[in-house]
Amino acid sequence: MHALSLRWITGRRVVIAVPFLWLTFAFLVPFLIVMRISFTESDGGNPFGTLMTMVDGVITLKVKISNYLFIAQDDLYVMTYLSSLKFAAITTVLCLIIGYPFAYFMARARSTLRPVLMMMVMLPFWTSFLLRIYAWKGILANNGILNHILMSMGVISEPLHLMNTQFSLIIGMVYAYLPFMILPLYA
Repeated sequence: MHALSLRWITGRRVVIAVPFLWLTFAFLVPFLIVMRISFTESDGGNPFGTLMTMVDGVITLKVKISNYLFIAQDDLYVMTYLSSLKFAAITTVLCLIIGYPFAYFMARARSTLRPVLMMMVMLPFWTSFLLRIYAWKGILANNGILNHILMSMGVISEPLHLMNTQFSLIIGMVYAYLPFMILPLYA
């Protein structure tokens, strides 16, 4: 019994360790490399400048922070960062407003209806992300489906400019991230 329990614990650790090591290798290592490059002074064509030197038994750490000071002082980068935070907040609030009622309805639905609702949330994942975003491009374009429908109904007389606007950005982001809001709320 003890050997079986030990084998189960070891097997579980291996199952957890393999993806953990892969994520560490695939994401953390490149991040650390880029971070190291950002703190060093490049030596000609070599982006990996010296970060530490040892002279007469004294280790000297040479860190370049001018890149980060430049980003903090340049209005373009500051405004871009604040704009990104604004769009992230708007997207999060809209995903919560749309996703919470849907997740609540899923959780309270009859057990025979739940798989259908779950499929509605999961189905977009079966299509390429790029293809789904291009579909939105076809919907929101000046000669797209939405403008054709609105013009044929007589709601508008000339096409609306919806592409490459803040509206289209928010629509695309909400569409892309809505399942990631619904699934944890449902769980």
